[in-house]
Amino acid sequence: MQCVVSGVAQGAIYGLIALGYSVIFSTMRMGHFAQGDFYMFGAYLAFQALSRWNSSVWIGVALAVVGTSLLMLVTERLVYRPMYTGAGTGLLIATMGMQFIIQEIARVIWGTEVRKIMPFISTGSVTYNLFGMNLVIAIENLVFILVCSILMIILALFMKFTKMGLSMSATSMNRDAAQLMGVKLTTVIATTYIMAASLAAISGLLMGPRFSVTYSMGAATGSRAMTAAVLGGFGSMPGAMLGGILLGIIEITGAYYISSAYREVFTFAVLIIVLFWRPQGILGRRSITKV
Repeated sequence: MQCVVSGVAQGAIYGLIALGYSVIFSTMRMGHFAQGDFYMFGAYLAFQALSRWNSSVWIGVALAVVGTSLLMLVTERLVYRPMYTGAGTGLLIATMGMQFIIQEIARVIWGTEVRKIMPFISTGSVTYNLFGMNLVIAIENLVFILVCSILMIILALFMKFTKMGLSMSATSMNRDAAQLMGVKLTTVIATTYIMAASLAAISGLLMGPRFSVTYSMGAATGSRAMTAAVLGGFGSMPGAMLGGILLGIIEITGAYYISSAYREVFTFAVLIIVLFWRPQGILGRRSITKV
């Protein structure tokens, strides 16, 4: 049970990043390989605010979200947007190239040293008696679950009740029809990327105090988040969070009972099994394309 609770907290972070993958895929019908590196960049901005400037956590949140969003806005405008009219493979390769560019930007600004964000969440724990067993839950894990739940609810309400959210939904259904109805595609796409970057930045802020911050940390976490998105169903927001939680439980349980050295093995084993068993994911829908 202890592993399950820790896995849910860890998986909620994966799910938060995976939400960014799903939002982008639902709008663009393609992946975004640089998502993990925006997570890394958000963690570095949080380190700058909390550890170097000794600012409050709210300043850290603002700097991480705004700074990462601005980086994404520049990336979308200068790198991604010129490729919207071309073949999809060009844009996909551009997202792969941005991985290395963002890593290099972080390396130049903060160096190659391992950084650590000052803890801003209580390191204490609470104990619950569950079926005669004492269940000890770290307050940090409770905060992770609470923050990720709130953000998912906000995102769902945004998609359902705001004009921009409805425009994003219309674009995901039929891009040409949405454009004929007056939806400005460039604005919708830019908003989609910025939302994904903001979710990744908040994930980096939350995970920074628990793990070390390095310029290459985005690749591993990004691959786990992408696995979570595939597991839950690419393009499904509830599926992204469900996939993240399941992956977190599998990873933490496997690390506890087998070895933490095989965490990457667990991730890719889950990915391979899902691709063979149910390629559309748990909550994804099978689509048929006529040619």
